[in-house]
Amino acid sequence: MRAILLGAVSYIAFSVEISTQAEAQSSTLPSITVDQPRPSARRVTPARRSTASRAAPRRAAAAPRAVEPVRYLVPSTGALGTPPAPYAGGQVASGASLGLLGNRSVMDTPFNMTSYTAELIQNQQARTIRDVLINDPSVRTIQAAGGGADGLFIRGFYYDSGDYGLNGLYGIAPYYSTAANFVERVEVLKGPSALLNGMTVGGTGASSGGAVGGSVNLVTKHAPDIDITQLTGTYVSRGQFGAQVDVSRRYGEHKEWGVRLNGAYSNGSTPWDRQTDEFGNVVLGVDYRGERARLAIDVGHQTDNLNPPLRFFGVSTVIPEPPKPGTNFQVPWAYYKPTDTFLTARGEVDLTDWVTAYAAFGYHDSKIDYLYPSPNIQSSAGALIGRPGLGHETFETFAGEAGLRATVDTGPINHALNVNYSINHRTYDQKLSASSGLISWNLYTPPTSVLQPSLSPALAQTTNANLWSVGVSDTMSMWDKRVQVTVGVRRQTAGVGVDTYLPSVSSRPNDETSVWSPAYAVVVKPFENISLYANYIEGLQTPVVVSGNFSNAGTVFPPTRTKQAEVGVKIDTGRFTTTLSAFDITRPNVITVPGTPPSQQLNGEQRNRGMELNVFGEVAPGFRLLGGLALIDGEQTRTQNGATDGRVAIGVPVVTTNIGAEWDTPFVRGLTLTGRVIHTGRQYVNATNTLSIPSWTRSDIGARYTFASPWNGKPIVVRASIENLFNEAYWASAYSGVITLGAPRTYLVSTTFNF
Repeated sequence: MRAILLGAVSYIAFSVEISTQAEAQSSTLPSITVDQPRPSARRVTPARRSTASRAAPRRAAAAPRAVEPVRYLVPSTGALGTPPAPYAGGQVASGASLGLLGNRSVMDTPFNMTSYTAELIQNQQARTIRDVLINDPSVRTIQAAGGGADGLFIRGFYYDSGDYGLNGLYGIAPYYSTAANFVERVEVLKGPSALLNGMTVGGTGASSGGAVGGSVNLVTKHAPDIDITQLTGTYVSRGQFGAQVDVSRRYGEHKEWGVRLNGAYSNGSTPWDRQTDEFGNVVLGVDYRGERARLAIDVGHQTDNLNPPLRFFGVSTVIPEPPKPGTNFQVPWAYYKPTDTFLTARGEVDLTDWVTAYAAFGYHDSKIDYLYPSPNIQSSAGALIGRPGLGHETFETFAGEAGLRATVDTGPINHALNVNYSINHRTYDQKLSASSGLISWNLYTPPTSVLQPSLSPALAQTTNANLWSVGVSDTMSMWDKRVQVTVGVRRQTAGVGVDTYLPSVSSRPNDETSVWSPAYAVVVKPFENISLYANYIEGLQTPVVVSGNFSNAGTVFPPTRTKQAEVGVKIDTGRFTTTLSAFDITRPNVITVPGTPPSQQLNGEQRNRGMELNVFGEVAPGFRLLGGLALIDGEQTRTQNGATDGRVAIGVPVVTTNIGAEWDTPFVRGLTLTGRVIHTGRQYVNATNTLSIPSWTRSDIGARYTFASPWNGKPIVVRASIENLFNEAYWASAYSGVITLGAPRTYLVSTTFNF
């Protein structure tokens, strides 16, 4: 550990020296600025990058359109349709959306944030968002590979897959897992974000991990200034074939109207034994960009049919060796069928050169039908037992926001003012049937002879979660943005109600509670390419409704506040950026108090302290790096009667690290070689720290080759990669008394044609 920290400090010191020299020499590669410091300044709407590989020969580039679009000027208060440009190397963007604060460049952001681009998504052949987030050392997927769900740990805290944002509206993205083919940016904010985005609904609405360790926002694709007609054929081992289509056009006298259609379909056998997966989606994006108004509307549908789904394992006393990679331990009659329909609409109007009004609305309807047992491990020999459950669940979510952004000068100080109102409502209907007895089988033997038992109704209930809030902030900049101070506060109101129909226990009417959530942040730039930052910000969890299994069933705990303090430094040498941050997050939690029956109380606490090192960009022409290191000390600071005070928090590894590289070979024009190593340290499975899963390391390799089509001269890109190159068998994650298996060696091949 000491060696790692000393190495990180030495690297930062070396980078500072390089940056200082670069400024002194007046480098021709200035730092990227997203918003302007003066209210009268207006900037041009940037043209978006083509999705063709950077390695494409010049003769293979798409021809420019005969009629160029009019480049309307967008003020610094505008955010829609003007995402920060890709950074050098194209894998991440030079900035991202910060909710209430609008778009910010990396160097002007007082938080640790990474925005992964569509170019990275396509080149890495990412199937879902979990495949994109594996690039981030502070993020780990904690739900089973092959299970159709993408719940995460960010900075060691749970982030529910139902809380993903879509175009800035949280809870609107597909609930369990989101395909990556229609996504332009995957924005990952590390740390709480109550001021920026408000409270997330979380899971069922009756209990939520909240966005306390971080949050994820997905930005959909819209039409760039060039036409796109792209067809991609895909293959995933062992027999998953598919196709993706991407078509984009702009219309109107000045190309003010844009239309983009993305769709995907795949079907066949997966890398796991006896598992098939049929997946499809279609997403349509329409946008308008006028002289003083901008509008974007997206509507999509996604469906998945996974047979049988892999699940997590309950653990009580023992953890056996993982089975052979690719072993399917699930019963053959299990299935998992989620369906999502979603819509977002967002508009902006420039009232003046220094004031922009905006509004957004989102709707999401998610349904899932499933039948499976979640196995519990009974012995080191792999004995399993489980109770099958047949379920039908529906999530209906509405989200909206409206606000104003303005810039005002008061003497030497520029104020970026924001006022925001947001609302989120989710209705969750659950119907569950279960078997009266348990089934048993073995982890290492395919359970093809296990029969499906009879099932009877066990649960029927409806949960309603209602959230609304008002947030205000002021970012004060001076000395040409060398010093930026942000202060803000959000007044959040949250209510949860539960109506239970089966079993016959008392329901809980909606009970609303309000809380203030402040935030403070500062950015100081001693040199143009160096940013020092610090922040204090909070995260909010929805009121928790105690379930019927406890003596105080129906009790509603008020929203809890997670508190973070963070400091960091960012160094941009022009084409390569390094960030180093240190954080301290304290989260209250609900603990179980023994009794007959037991009860739940809101008097627990977990504290995660750590450091993060992130790197991205081009180290040298044609050679790109992406990755970093996270060191986290997750501690149980307050437990029942102090029984496990000071023990390591469940599922929080001390070290996680990622490093990926791309090299455009000089000996074969158009050929790029890629590689990536992912490491996760040991994770404890129980609060007493008597059970743990060992550390694991995964290696990936790949290559892509770009050449000109013989019939139209446009790029054809062939990609191939192998994930888990050495076919390691490993337990991948631990969370709340359960563990999951890692994916086996997986082959991915795709070919993209441009027309």
